[in-house]
Formats: sequence, C-alpha cells, structure tokens
Amino acid sequence: MSDLVTIELAKPEDAKILADISKRAFDTDVEVGALVPGGPQGYDSVAAHRRDMGYDSVDAQRSDALNERTDYWKAIYNDQIVGGTRVHRVSPEHCYIFGVFVDPDLHRRGIGTQFFQKIEGKYPQAKKWSLNTPEWNIRTKRFYEKVGFVQTGILRWVPTFNLRYFVKITDDIYQEKLVSISKLNDGMEGISVKGTVELISEKREVTSKDGKELHVVNATLTDATGSVTLVLWNDQILQIHEGESIVVENGYVNEFRGTLQLNIARNGQIIIKKSVQFGQNSD
Repeated sequence: MSDLVTIELAKPEDAKILADISKRAFDTDVEVGALVPGGPQGYDSVAAHRRDMGYDSVDAQRSDALNERTDYWKAIYNDQIVGGTRVHRVSPEHCYIFGVFVDPDLHRRGIGTQFFQKIEGKYPQAKKWSLNTPEWNIRTKRFYEKVGFVQTGILRWVPTFNLRYFVKITDDIYQEKLVSISKLNDGMEGISVKGTVELISEKREVTSKDGKELHVVNATLTDATGSVTLVLWNDQILQIHEGESIVVENGYVNEFRGTLQLNIARNGQIIIKKSVQFGQNSD
C-alpha cells in the first residue's frame, strides 16, 4: 500500500464522524472475543469525543483546562476521516495511547500501521509508548505486536476482564526511572515504584469531606531496600493480590501520622508484573 495515510489534530466539527466510526469499529470486537457490542466509555458519544479533543461539549470552545496534555489525532485516507486515537503526554519521554480505532470497512489495508508510524513521528522526544487492550482481543494483540509493542504486565481496572499492558521503547538506551522504596520522601509525586505486595489489610469504610462513603485498605509494598504503606481506594482494592510483583505508575508520597504512604494519582495505575493468580510473569 502506498503512503496515503495522513494525520491531523481533530476538530470539534469532526466529532460526529469520529464517534460513528468509533462505534462501528469497537462494535466489531464481538468477532474477536467481546461478549456484546460496545467499547470504552463514551466511545459512541459525540460529546465525549469533543471533550477528548479539549473542547467544551456545549459550545465547542477550546478550554486549556480540558486535556491540556492530550492530543486527539484523526487519520485521513483518500481525503476521508477513517480513524482516530488520543495521545496523552505522561512526560516528555513517555506517551500513552488510548481509544484507537479504524473504520472496520478498511481493516487489513495497512492503515493502522501507517497511522501509528505517523503518530510516533509527531513526538520525536518520546522514548516510551504504552497502551492497553483487553486480554480477549486477539486482533489488537496481534496488531500491537506487529507494530513493535511488547506486553509487560496486566491491568485490572476493568471489573469484568483483565487488560494487557503493552510498551514500546524507541530508544535502546532508555531506562525506566523507578524509585526504590528507601529513597521515598514526603512530597514526591509523578514517580514509579516497583515492589512485591506482602500484606493487604482488612477493608474499612471512611467518609469523605463531602459526605461520600469510601472504602480503603493499606497494603505493604516491599523491595530489596525496604517497605512502604501503599494506600488503595475503592476500585483499586481489587486490582492486586498478596504475593504479586507490581509497579505503581504515577504515584505520590505523603506522611500520615508519622508514617510515609505511597498513593496512586488520579491518572496513575497499577501494573501487575508477576501474578500468583494467573501465572503472569512479565519481568
């Protein structure tokens, strides 16, 4: 296939077309393992696609407060919009891709491969790319491996199935910046910490300042240099098990009653590197 795919930043007037293609693309996942048609939250919503572009869904005015570190790219083939994806700049060296879709009528024409190549070309400073996809989706697994991604763990933030966590390193000398537990200090943020879950406390209920009932547990995370309390809230509680090796990505540290605590930021995540439950080992 000749080099016919181009990419541009999506505009609010593209949202209806992109939402329609997204719905048709994700609904075809029933052919590769999904139990019912569907996709990520907002996959078929015009308003959601506008918000991902950083525009207010009501008056389509640009808001710098909306997704200021996220770019929504559209793929163009033969002068038609044929797909889209979002790129979130986690850091200057790390880009996270989500919500990838290509018109199902144009699958197996090399459009997705060119789309990814064009995307990478827009972020020459990025050395690490990451994304996730459902474990049952054999189509996306094969595609991401084809374009150079390697599974390095699993994620459990979807209640009904696990996600494969894929990473692509584009610079051979790039090294993941992990902070050892003995080096943690109050006030640190945006850090990644790897360790083994040694102990998970009983779940307890607390009431937030605005009156919401929340659930919380404390887990003990240990590496060769020491241990720290990892605080897990609500849905995070079900994502790990004792004995598993994990990486907390985008964590922050505070001190509570004289004890350091590792917390997971709003856009952070827990990557399971070695699972005693499923035999997953991605080290």
